[in-house]
Amino acid sequence: MSITSSPAVPVLDTTDEIDPAWLSAALAARLPGVVVTGVTARPIGAGNVSDTVHLTLEYGTRPDGAPDAVVAKFRPRSPEVHQHGLGSGAYHREIGGYRAITERHAARIPHLFHVDGDETNINLVIEDLTAATPGNQVAGCGVDEAAAVLTQLARLHATFTPQDPATAPAWPIRMTEAADYWSPTIRRGAAIITDRFRDRLPRADLDVVAAAGEIAHDWHLLPQTRLTLTHGDPRVDNVLFEPVDGGTGAVLIDWQVTGLRNPMYDVGYFLSGSIDADLRRTHERRLISDYLAQFAAIAPGYSAEEAFEDYRTQVLSGLMITTAAIAVLPDVEQVNTLILALLERNCAAAHDWGGIAATRGRSGR
Repeated sequence: MSITSSPAVPVLDTTDEIDPAWLSAALAARLPGVVVTGVTARPIGAGNVSDTVHLTLEYGTRPDGAPDAVVAKFRPRSPEVHQHGLGSGAYHREIGGYRAITERHAARIPHLFHVDGDETNINLVIEDLTAATPGNQVAGCGVDEAAAVLTQLARLHATFTPQDPATAPAWPIRMTEAADYWSPTIRRGAAIITDRFRDRLPRADLDVVAAAGEIAHDWHLLPQTRLTLTHGDPRVDNVLFEPVDGGTGAVLIDWQVTGLRNPMYDVGYFLSGSIDADLRRTHERRLISDYLAQFAAIAPGYSAEEAFEDYRTQVLSGLMITTAAIAVLPDVEQVNTLILALLERNCAAAHDWGGIAATRGRSGR
């Protein structure tokens, strides 16, 4: 089913403007005949570029399937954060991601009731998953949780493969177009890490961070023969976990940096940042092999040989983003604890797979 915006549902500027009439209109496409008569809002945790509220609903007319509550995600009130949203293209990428993934049932994401907006704003109304268990980035996740995340990434990547940048939608990030923006930020971050953490990281890790800054531009420009729609930021704290058939299921959230990338970008990003290094080493190849089997069930043709060769360079994705993040985040202990947890895992993966040398080899430098 095609998901389009409705002229009967105006685009609002802030969550304060949400009222029963607007919610009735926003829900009507999925719940015909619905009449909302009351709404109670409370702020909840959100991504870096959004204001998010939990909305408890009262109904005058309640069709089957109408939820007790929903979550609404709008552009942020903060002018500074909003400016970042504008500059990064976060709003229209999340709009595009929710529409495309919902239309093709490509992965487990929050059920979409309504989305509208453009490059300057987003009005997103989705399933209430506040009862699910959020991931903890510092603690990381276990093997069962990692397998659940990779299952959803395999579904996503296989559903949208192959992608040609020339004919794909305009809204996803292209790595080549992002190179000039992100490479200087990664270099600044590498310098900050070397100074700030010189007594908290081993010399070998500091060296791999410095090398990442040196090769960042070339890494973004690596030729890719296999592109698909990727999440772009699949950290475990962008995942909610829910019980499924006696096991654990993963729900992927925060689609603000969706892009056309090699599928191993997401796989490497997740495994290099969200699971303890020793646990990763023990289970990594099996987890990737299971991912490839699930990928092949939808889109055959991505061989283990090709995937593991891609993984050697794409496993640097987590290190690149962590290094960039330190350049824009405040120097406070809470942030530093998070960054150090990520860097220790990111650097371990870069060492294990020879990611720096592989990138230099592929780029011819």
